[in-house]
Amino acid sequence: MSNATQGQSFSELNIVNVLPAYTQSNQSDQLYVSMADLIKENVCYHPSVDVSQLSEAERNKLDSILNGVSVEEHFVNTLYTAIKEAVTEQHKVVRVCLSNIDSYAFGALLGGEVEEAEINPLMGKRGVVRFASDAYSKAFAMECEVIKSLRADGINVELVVPFVRALKDAATIIDRLAEQGLPRGLNGFKLLYSCDVPSSVLLADKLLHYFDGAVINLDHLAQFTLGVDKSNEALTHSFDMQNDAVIDLMKMMAKTINKVGKPYLVVCPVLEQYPLLQAALLELDNVQVAVTA
Repeated sequence: MSNATQGQSFSELNIVNVLPAYTQSNQSDQLYVSMADLIKENVCYHPSVDVSQLSEAERNKLDSILNGVSVEEHFVNTLYTAIKEAVTEQHKVVRVCLSNIDSYAFGALLGGEVEEAEINPLMGKRGVVRFASDAYSKAFAMECEVIKSLRADGINVELVVPFVRALKDAATIIDRLAEQGLPRGLNGFKLLYSCDVPSSVLLADKLLHYFDGAVINLDHLAQFTLGVDKSNEALTHSFDMQNDAVIDLMKMMAKTINKVGKPYLVVCPVLEQYPLLQAALLELDNVQVAVTA
């Protein structure tokens, strides 16, 4: 990469709109939605909250949030409304990523006591493993209800499944979604998977038989590729999304998915801080980019 290329602005990239919004400076024909961020910012309680485990103060706080409706109704309506209000006439595709929150972040929400403590939450119950668990089955149904409500309104929602770590995860989530009334292919319903760990890149040629496209989550991919939890202050200096290994995996994934002619999206926080990454993205064919906070 030349020095000139490294200094290029990412304004040349195909940047899609993001919810919660990091920037609305461009009006794209696509919207990328992080359900995890909406849960943390708009819902504020654990979707599997057990009222019997709450203190009186916590119950009062939850009651004030719910305002007389059930958890199920509030959760679905809150996320549905937030997403629908963000969709414009220009948005031809709305890609919604199911929650990818780890147990530590879930535990920090109101009612988070329902989470089992994990020694290493970063590598624990996330994505498909969580969705397939009995403990999260009710909440998973609520997340699916949000998608069904949006699609019932005629919004072209494509679903992104996070943390597909192995081929069995692909089969599992397709079955679980079908049980929830979201079978892949019905009325044009498309399913993408998120590359959060190296295995989801290395298995891409096989995984793409199950999915209609992919999302490359560089923040997650970098942490798992480098073996660094960026929330650990002692390791912050070791976290680098511009590391050669991370960029090579991104390029590998782009090459694989372009070969089969399916769409892909790269999700990256604060991209303006990473000139080498910007340059690498500019080299990719058919790439779309979602810049998050």
